[in-house]
Amino acid sequence: MTPARRLLLLTATLDNGGLERQLTLLATHLPPRLRPVVWSISDGPYAAVLREAGVPVVVDPRAWRYDVKPLLRLDAAILRLRPDVVHAWHSMPAAVAAPLCRLAGIPFVDGTIRLGRPNLEFDRPRAGIMRFADVVVANSRAGLDAWGVKPPKGRVVYNAFDPARLEAAGDGAGDSSAGGRRDVVDGRPFTVVMTGRLHAHKDFRTLLAAARSLAADAPRAWRFLVVGDGEDREALQEEARDLVEAGVVDFVAPGLEALPLVASADVGVLLTNDAVHAEGCSNSIMEYMACGLPVIANDSGGNRELVEDGVTGYLVASGDARAVAGRLEQLRGSSGRAAMGAAGRERLLRDFSLPAMVEAYVRIYDGLVGGQA
Repeated sequence: MTPARRLLLLTATLDNGGLERQLTLLATHLPPRLRPVVWSISDGPYAAVLREAGVPVVVDPRAWRYDVKPLLRLDAAILRLRPDVVHAWHSMPAAVAAPLCRLAGIPFVDGTIRLGRPNLEFDRPRAGIMRFADVVVANSRAGLDAWGVKPPKGRVVYNAFDPARLEAAGDGAGDSSAGGRRDVVDGRPFTVVMTGRLHAHKDFRTLLAAARSLAADAPRAWRFLVVGDGEDREALQEEARDLVEAGVVDFVAPGLEALPLVASADVGVLLTNDAVHAEGCSNSIMEYMACGLPVIANDSGGNRELVEDGVTGYLVASGDARAVAGRLEQLRGSSGRAAMGAAGRERLLRDFSLPAMVEAYVRIYDGLVGGQA
């Protein structure tokens, strides 16, 4: 009988984010022979989800913003728990755990490559941390290539979508024919959704510029849902005040589950500020595809690994509001919109399944414990 293995998953937060969702999916779907413990610097809604599923969670909070004591205590926690494998999802705990794991002979997985490219100004020290790792995992080929980590040390494990989430979104979620039935002629505006944290990495301003352009000609024909929270929310709301007052743009807080809002739309958009950010394997895009929406996204980072240009959606240049507006107008008048959304959903459920993600990580953990990673 295979002995149970202890797995320590490290993160900086259990807040409402894509990384935290993927960590939670993995921890709650591992086979019984792998026993995960999640360690985090800060609490968040996913802590309750993990505990409800029976996954132990250790939160060692900071007393103030720059308090490093929790990170210093992480060494003691690792030595006390003596896990068979340590898997860091965030760079802060990775920086502490990697050298200790090397000294203690504990296999270490660096899973901190979650974006499509590094920020050279801030991320340079992370390359040194990765040298201590036995395996480096990225959630996109673009991210792994950008960091220059080669196989077999470098691995790509794509994010997964849990189809059970579709039940929370109601009857329309995942129904690729729903988008084909929505039309301004029946009194409902054509609805565009963009989800994400409202900060400089996400280019909501280009979306708003496209909305302004389209609404100038047909204000009653369009509705744009901006779904998310973040430090830029107030500034964006002020910039879009006229569009909000005209009923063209709505700012909506997502809560822990955004799928009901996504499922109400006809097209999903994800735009990023390429000067500072590139997506890895975008959770937002996966949610659009799961709900049968065609996708418009930047042609950068790992987006091309998710979106097949002209098949499941369209890829556009960063900051090009005219291109975004043009593709939206094209999709609004297209009878093939539903087929494009259906192709995206089929691709998601085939190539980005939860069992595939879990199996990929289990192979990595088993290989490390068996000395064959």
